[in-house]
Amino acid sequence: MKLGEASWRQVLAVLPAAEFETGRALAVAFVDADDYAAKSGSAWLWWPDGSRAPARCGFDGRFPAEWGMLLVMSEAALDTVCAEGASSMAGLVRRLQIKPFLLQQREALEAGGILDFIETLELATPKH
Repeated sequence: MKLGEASWRQVLAVLPAAEFETGRALAVAFVDADDYAAKSGSAWLWWPDGSRAPARCGFDGRFPAEWGMLLVMSEAALDTVCAEGASSMAGLVRRLQIKPFLLQQREALEAGGILDFIETLELATPKH
C-alpha cells in the first residue's frame, strides 16, 4: 500500500530540530518499505538542522551524496509515529518496523547535523 503524502508530512513535522555545528548539512531520507523493495518510488527528505524544508524526491535505489541516513518505514511504523510522535521511533527501530541505514562515516554524520538524531533512535555509531 502506498503511504499518503499527508502522513509523511505529519511524520516530518514531529521530528526534533538538531544543533548544527559546521560542515555540509546531510538529509535523513524516509522511504516506504514497498518502494525500497521495488527500488522505485519516492523518498521524503528531512534536514535535522532546518537548513531546508522537508521535500519529496524520486527514489530509484541509489543514495545521493547529500543523504546521511536512510530510514525504511513500514506502514505500521508511519501510523505509529503519526499517532505517538517521534519518541516512538526508537522502539520501532528495535522491532524492525523502521530499518535504519547509515550512509556516511561518523565524522560526516556529526558534521552534517544528524548524529544527535541517530542517537535519539538509540543507534550506536562506531568511533573508529
